[in-house]
Amino acid sequence: MSIFDDTLGALATPPRGRSLRVSSNEQPNWNDGNFDATRLAPGETLQMPVLEGPGVINHIWFTSHAGHTEELNCLSLRIYYDGRTRPGVEVPLGDFFAVGDGPLAVVESFPVQVSPTGALSCYWRIPFRKSCRIAITNDSKDRGTGLYWMVDYVKLDGLPPDTPYFHVAYRQEYPAAMGRDYLIFENKGRGRYVGTVMSATLAQPGWFGEGDDFFYIDGEEVPSLQGTGTEDYFNDAWGFRPRTSHWFGQPRYEGYDTGDRMICYRWHVLDPVCFSKSLQVSIEHKGNGARAEDFWYLERPDFISSAAFWYHVGEPEPFGELPGWPERRVPWQRANLLTRLREAKVSGGPEPKVELHGAFGARPSLYWPDPPEGTELSLPFELDKDGRYAFRVVSQSGPRYGAFDVLLDGQVAAGGVKLTAENYEERLIPLDERDMAGGGHVLAFRARGGGGLMAESIMALRIPLQVNREPKTARNEGHFYRLAVGRAVYAWRLVNGTLPASLDDLISAGYLDERYKRDENDRPMESRIEDGAFHVIARDWTHSWRGLDPRR
Repeated sequence: MSIFDDTLGALATPPRGRSLRVSSNEQPNWNDGNFDATRLAPGETLQMPVLEGPGVINHIWFTSHAGHTEELNCLSLRIYYDGRTRPGVEVPLGDFFAVGDGPLAVVESFPVQVSPTGALSCYWRIPFRKSCRIAITNDSKDRGTGLYWMVDYVKLDGLPPDTPYFHVAYRQEYPAAMGRDYLIFENKGRGRYVGTVMSATLAQPGWFGEGDDFFYIDGEEVPSLQGTGTEDYFNDAWGFRPRTSHWFGQPRYEGYDTGDRMICYRWHVLDPVCFSKSLQVSIEHKGNGARAEDFWYLERPDFISSAAFWYHVGEPEPFGELPGWPERRVPWQRANLLTRLREAKVSGGPEPKVELHGAFGARPSLYWPDPPEGTELSLPFELDKDGRYAFRVVSQSGPRYGAFDVLLDGQVAAGGVKLTAENYEERLIPLDERDMAGGGHVLAFRARGGGGLMAESIMALRIPLQVNREPKTARNEGHFYRLAVGRAVYAWRLVNGTLPASLDDLISAGYLDERYKRDENDRPMESRIEDGAFHVIARDWTHSWRGLDPRR
């Protein structure tokens, strides 16, 4: 390997080609104007100047007002090569930059970066022989936006004949189809698979990421690459947490409750998956209940979307079409509170008013200034169907905001929500999941002191039928019963120096709750001391512990 083969070493080699750029720089006042955004009305497409080849794009930069209204994915990116009518890249803009839809999140990876304020930078190498055409469409039907953009490329004398083209394809299943793995990518030909972006919104409580990834190379029936779990594929372990790094990360991760959202990326830059005839990439959508004892390792009907990144020699087969907007949004019903401001009712204190915030006032919200403790503000909203719903209230936290109870139809759905914070930032308030009838309902805020309220909207997600396992099995749910008892026995021995006499001892000490007197299928369990070990006898399994660590 030459010392000039790495990224920095390449800078010390003889230069090739002519550096060029197209951008949204204001014309003709390119040296004396600052209105550099391209305005995109609803449904409008920006066709950038055609890049003449042969050449390679080495830098793309965007920023858009849509990022500050949580609608970055209403913009779709398409890249066409050599006069082709079918795009090689067709993906929502947020997914291309591994941030997806929703609030802006920081991405600090090698190929793409996203700043806290929504600057989108790309360094994927994008070669083309004859020409390259980039189009951005505003797929929103009711909101225009501005887009600032730059594309840097190098025009070359030629490219090697087998130079592959850069491709990105998007898929979604809302919810994930039961009975089969979620398909991320499938195509025929020769190339390298170089990255995955995957988003999920939970359709029920619990951990979604027990599913294994599978890479079927060149038509094989048993995949050569078999994973050990979703978080493992994205180079994490024991769950997810927000983080970002050169080759993998989770820019957004909200938790284990119904409606919580996440987005993950894995760039196969250092470990590309090569294929000569075909490649299929899929991942199981399996996980647990709110507690693993409830159910473990079942298919879950979560809302999943993905973008596959690869280089392909020649032109690949069609791989679906990009859904429209809002079809590609997770089907939250969104109701801006200002649409019902005239119907708001206050049980005392100040009246709510309109306040503008966000970039250029792009987020009009309801502001209730410093209501006295115990007063209530209520507003009506609608649900279109009967069903079970997860809810979020989109609000703000910051120094001038206080604490509130949030009520649905007069019942507390989130109590003692504290919105006071050192810095101003968006805050999602999760409300209790519940069955609701279609039609009119009432959202209310009860002041508990400390400051005002800034709230933009209520989001409601009608969730699919919940999955469960009946009856439970000794291998799956019973395993977690044994883990719980083992932890409790270990703690008891650390504190007392002896083994507990029975499960009742562990329950009385608060190390277990009452459910552990009965097994995973709600049948009585026995316990006793014998031969220096603590034994538990269930209907389908027995286990013993000496209290030396949680498993023994």
